[in-house]
Amino acid sequence: MTGPAVPPEKLAEVAGLATALADRILEQHAAGTTIPTNQFHMLVNATRMLQDNGVPWPPSVEHVLMEVAKRAEPAEVGRQAGPDATKGDDVVGHLTQVLHAMRRP
Repeated sequence: MTGPAVPPEKLAEVAGLATALADRILEQHAAGTTIPTNQFHMLVNATRMLQDNGVPWPPSVEHVLMEVAKRAEPAEVGRQAGPDATKGDDVVGHLTQVLHAMRRP
C-alpha cells in the first residue's frame, strides 16, 4: 500500500532543499566545522522521499551520501571494536543503515 501521490512541484521543492542542505554540509566540511546531526537526518529523510517517488538525487546530494557511505565501513569496524565510538560515528552508522536499505533509481 502506498501513500498519496506527492505533486511534482513539491518533489522539485524537496530536491531543491536537499541540494541546499547538501551544499551547506559540504561547506561546513570544507571549513572544518562540526556538521549537526539533524542536518544529516534531514538530508536522509529528503533523499528517502525522493527515492520513494522515483526522483533522481541531485548531484550534490548524491556526492554527500556517497562520501558518507565510503567512510561508513571504517566507522562500522571501529564501532564494533569497542565502546569508544564518537557521536559522529553514530550518525555515519545510521546513514549507512539507511543507505544500505535504499537503492538509487
